[in-house]
Amino acid sequence: MRRTIVFVVAITFGVLNSLGAAEPIAIAHRGLLRHAPENTLAAFAACLELRMGFELDIRTTSDGKLVVIHDDNLVRTTNGPSKSIRNITLAEAKKLNAGSWFDAAFANERIPTLEETFDLIGKRKRGPMVIALNVKAINQDGERELIALLDKYDLFESSFAFDQSEEVSKRLKALDQRLRIGQNVNRSSITKVLEEDFIDVFLLSDTPTKAEVETLHKAGKQVLFNYAGAGPQRRSTQAWKQAYHAGVDGMLTDYPTMALEVWREEKQGQAE
Repeated sequence: MRRTIVFVVAITFGVLNSLGAAEPIAIAHRGLLRHAPENTLAAFAACLELRMGFELDIRTTSDGKLVVIHDDNLVRTTNGPSKSIRNITLAEAKKLNAGSWFDAAFANERIPTLEETFDLIGKRKRGPMVIALNVKAINQDGERELIALLDKYDLFESSFAFDQSEEVSKRLKALDQRLRIGQNVNRSSITKVLEEDFIDVFLLSDTPTKAEVETLHKAGKQVLFNYAGAGPQRRSTQAWKQAYHAGVDGMLTDYPTMALEVWREEKQGQAE
């Protein structure tokens, strides 16, 4: 029988809280992007209903509003012109169609603000989850706004910020020690990053081993497998099984529904 693994690290570093569950959490890359337009409320709502976590990307409009969109340029995921999200206002962004590129059924989807996303989480959250905040490009006012929103919606324990520069990470941590910082870490860098003792969430880029996960858990770190990306090389059932049996807290993936099916089969096999 698998031991209980805690999914979120408490405010005091190194102390695991009691909100975890016995199974890893699937973290849907940009929302449920194979079933709904990425980084939209529709995609995030689907994740919440399916009891998944999700990853999202944060950028800033020209008037300083935090919005959720992956690309700096509007073209790929909206009907907007070849223009940076940084060069339009929130009001202008809200006029854009962010769903029809995926399917006509999503024509009413708009670029969500970060607050709209957090409000959705507050209303629709169904249990333990992980929200991975990919901080793409925000200014220092945006950094303060991010911290304020995390506090307003009580999301410090279930979320973390990653992919920002070290300078931004240090500023965010200085604003509020409750904010957890994540980092992509390869196998050869685990010991070094542990010794530096700044990172709270390890996003392992190599398929984790049980020994690696146990070492990080003993140090009070949350352990995720970053297996995001499309294609057959990112949906290896063997990698999913190895991560499951290694005891990871969660996995970032473009194929969360498929991964969960494999994990359920593994769980049933253990129970027999």
